Amino acid sequence: MGEYERSGNAVSGALRTKRVRAALALATAGLLLAAWATVNDAWPWNGLPDRACWGSVDRALLTKAAPPGDGSWEVTESKDRWGDPECTVQRGDWRLSATVMKTPLKAHLWWGLGTVPLGHDLPGMLKTNGDRTDSWLHLAQCRNTLVNVNVPGARADRRAAEDLAVRTLLAVGNSRLAQCGGKPLPVPENFDRPTVQPVRLSRGETPCGVADARTVRKWAAGGKVSQLGGFGAGPVSRCTALEEGDDELDLGLFSAVVLRDKAILDAFSPTGVRARVPVSPGRPLRLTNKDLRFDRDAATELACAHGRGHSYVHVISLGTDAQYAAIKRAVLTKAAATMDCH
Repeated sequence: MGEYERSGNAVSGALRTKRVRAALALATAGLLLAAWATVNDAWPWNGLPDRACWGSVDRALLTKAAPPGDGSWEVTESKDRWGDPECTVQRGDWRLSATVMKTPLKAHLWWGLGTVPLGHDLPGMLKTNGDRTDSWLHLAQCRNTLVNVNVPGARADRRAAEDLAVRTLLAVGNSRLAQCGGKPLPVPENFDRPTVQPVRLSRGETPCGVADARTVRKWAAGGKVSQLGGFGAGPVSRCTALEEGDDELDLGLFSAVVLRDKAILDAFSPTGVRARVPVSPGRPLRLTNKDLRFDRDAATELACAHGRGHSYVHVISLGTDAQYAAIKRAVLTKAAATMDCH
């Protein structure tokens, strides 16, 4: 707080009294702020440090993302109601938040927490809704820690908001990995997000490469279908078949998530694996009626009959039980074909 230099001969008693009172007021305010920070395990900064949120997020990333203005920055590190570390960076109405979560989360409808994967073999997903982009990144090396980042700005520039979300995820995630002795995740120079692509319902091209075109044509109004995403070899992939008029938040005619790492499933799902299906190269899957039932908050495991390859699949779709079973069979078959089983 600084020291006051006072001289009894030069300063009047009244002024000394005012200064003493001011010093006491400042000291009291400081004690109250320290007590607040202790109780809430938080500390607010007026102004933006060089690296915010546990020393992980670079100032330049935040100042570039926030709209221009004269408002002051405030950074608050605290804990949420579950005791997980949380950081907020705010200037005016612009607000970014990052949380480092303990897993398992046991999240109902966990398969809807992201619409597109982060890509670049990163174990995470993004979901944009209105002006906000929500995102998660799984840190298996840190005892299955999960980083969640929520950022604004999607209405003005969706790509920029998604880029900010991913870079913040990686900044916080790599800082945590350094603390727990893990290997840092690569930070790509550019991020390429999948977009909604029209699909011609012909014999040779079907949504996500899984569904029979005739079946989907019966569901879709006018037979017009679009595809978001696709199935790949990354840790997380998702593909959705959308009707005309659907947007990226809709589940569409069908949507499926494929995870390659059980640790990610365990981090989210309250029930884990419900059915296990062996995969042998060159042979069709032997699927029972039980295997083709809706998994709710669980997943169906595809396991190489010989080898260590695994995939964890969750499918949701419109239609009757028979139509759901047909789509799930097609999705499981497609996912099995992308596995490296010998």
